[in-house]
Amino acid sequence: MSQPQPLISVIILNYNGKNYLNNCLASVLKNNYDNYEVILVDNASKDKSIQTAEHRFGDDPHLKIIKNKSNLGFSGGNNAGYAHCRGEYIVFLNNDTTVDTAWLTSLADAMQGDSTIGLAQSKILMMNSDQIQIGGWIFSDYLIRKHPITQNQSSQINLKPCFEVSVASGASMITRRTLIEKYGLFEAKIPFFYDDTLLSVKTWLAGKRVVTITDSQVHHILGATSAWTLEKTTFNLLRAKICLLFDIYYQPYELLKAIFVNAVDTLINTIYALKNKRLAVVYANIQGFTWMLGNLRFLWQNRRTRWSKAKISPQELREKIIKIHLPIALYLLPSKLGTNTFATATANYEHTLHKNHTNK
Repeated sequence: MSQPQPLISVIILNYNGKNYLNNCLASVLKNNYDNYEVILVDNASKDKSIQTAEHRFGDDPHLKIIKNKSNLGFSGGNNAGYAHCRGEYIVFLNNDTTVDTAWLTSLADAMQGDSTIGLAQSKILMMNSDQIQIGGWIFSDYLIRKHPITQNQSSQINLKPCFEVSVASGASMITRRTLIEKYGLFEAKIPFFYDDTLLSVKTWLAGKRVVTITDSQVHHILGATSAWTLEKTTFNLLRAKICLLFDIYYQPYELLKAIFVNAVDTLINTIYALKNKRLAVVYANIQGFTWMLGNLRFLWQNRRTRWSKAKISPQELREKIIKIHLPIALYLLPSKLGTNTFATATANYEHTLHKNHTNK
């Protein structure tokens, strides 16, 4: 006798997604997994996208709509959605996606079949093609560079069915309720860019794996509903990286070294931005490090909280997160040599993920 399907809660966060939300919901509600609920969370949209979704899909028994009174960001909005979930597994899905019919079944099968997996993302494809957009993210030393696994060459797109990544992409990812209940979800104080990375770090610290499931496929527009300025985007990306540095580098001397390397990298980028009159980037970088200095207590307390529940060592965490190792100068120097060397190193890493390789 077959086992009953576990209930899966799919959280879709919406903000002014009138051009994308209906297609996303239509595809999700046609998927071939039976036991699921959709928690649609609206972050105080002003474009009537949620009213349109209510009119078209409001009678579907799978769908529950939550309306926030203000825009809580990605972190706060998804936290609000989680409060209404009943599922054994929780999926986070962007509203500018469409999913394949077997998308959820493939994620569920992976989680059910392998208890070592704590967080799994789908293979994210471009919206209008089968070109891989994000097959997961990998980091270089000291988080200087972050690279999406793409393998766009036609001879390389046959990725392994399941492979580890540094951090998962929040466009489509599934995790276990038990993991969230013990380690928490997103940090509401950092509303953007620290969400999927934070959940990935928590998963690794819990002794579970972060992976990509290639049979679960999602088409994604990438940032379609973002209306952010360059300054705001740059500031929040830097703030998220600073948080991540405090999470990953446990030994104080390693943390100080990581902060120094990133400060040098940011200074170089700031000088080039100033030279090219990109004042928004200059101001955002100053804001980022000013924010760090003003929030050292918050950063340190969060770090202590995460590591108090850790089931792996600091060295093991770094090995799981840092996949590309090169001399620091090659990361920092804005030269063609550094760029080409990094590109070669990442291509070599991607090659190990080809499904014809025997390494697991």
